[in-house]
Amino acid sequence: MKKNFFAPVNLMISAFVLFAIFMSSCYKEETPTKTRMEGIWTVKHVYDADGTDHAPQLNFPITAFWLTSDNSISSTAAPMMMYVVYGDSKYTQIASDIDQVFNYTGVDYTGGEYFVADGVVDRFTLEMKLQGLPGQHALTQLLSLLGINAQYLDQVVYHKFMDVGISFADENNTMTWTIDDATTALYNIKDNNGNYALWYGWPVDNFTRCTIILEKQVKDLNQVVLDAV
Repeated sequence: MKKNFFAPVNLMISAFVLFAIFMSSCYKEETPTKTRMEGIWTVKHVYDADGTDHAPQLNFPITAFWLTSDNSISSTAAPMMMYVVYGDSKYTQIASDIDQVFNYTGVDYTGGEYFVADGVVDRFTLEMKLQGLPGQHALTQLLSLLGINAQYLDQVVYHKFMDVGISFADENNTMTWTIDDATTALYNIKDNNGNYALWYGWPVDNFTRCTIILEKQVKDLNQVVLDAV
């Protein structure tokens, strides 16, 4: 009987192909962090270093973010950002004035941007511009209440937080931001030509270290705010 010398080789090739198919079916490439971030999110908890949840005092009427594919942000997050930048003790001084300044029920949102490296990462950059209603110098009003020097009172301040921790759970429907000791801050204004200039109204190392937990929503931002009202 003639012996088939190619049979063992063919068997090995077949086994390798089957193994490759099996492994490819088991391996699922992770969705990039930026893709997972996109969408409408509402803030459920804002825990400080002691584990106290400050979210209820920051919702006027709700803290929500719309993170778009072009890295832009529309949000109702100004009260929360005031808390992060200036701290709980300072925020308490202006809490009663927040709802008069940031009229989110009138669909006047706080803007910003976010920046994320390609692929799956565990840190990103968040930049939020704190401003009041157009033409009302509302942020100036709040800064005055905080006792900030008049020379630093500008209507729009860009607060950038670099190396904010990020993670996901619940099939990417829960997102956690961590502002910790690895996070650094930079505060700017813009000149008449739109160029950044450092803003010295508040120390950049006095921001609140906290953990922010957000849940993904299926409604658009307007509807989320209206439902909260």
